[in-house]
Amino acid sequence: MTKDEMLADVKRRIAENKIMLFMKGTANAPMCGFSHQTAEVLRQTGKPFGDKNVLELPEYRFVLSEHSGWPTIPQVFIDGEFVGGCDIVTELYQSGELQKKVDAAFAGATA
Repeated sequence: MTKDEMLADVKRRIAENKIMLFMKGTANAPMCGFSHQTAEVLRQTGKPFGDKNVLELPEYRFVLSEHSGWPTIPQVFIDGEFVGGCDIVTELYQSGELQKKVDAAFAGATA
């Protein structure tokens, strides 16, 4: 897969999923604690989300980070917008803001 193909895949996944989680491993088999925690927080929203294992292709995570401007994994996008990594998503969940963003995305509104 070329860099352009990887970038196209990143953009497609973000466009096709109201919530998209790029992580180490998968939502059902996370391969790091931060990815596990982020997947669990997203499950608490009660809404479906897509997930992509960035470890399948080592270059994929670099293409993703170039696109988002965020250097670490996991990365969460809601309604096409980059939200953040594990700490930010967890803080948003604890404050109630994550649920508002998710609900707005599924309602077709902008958060």
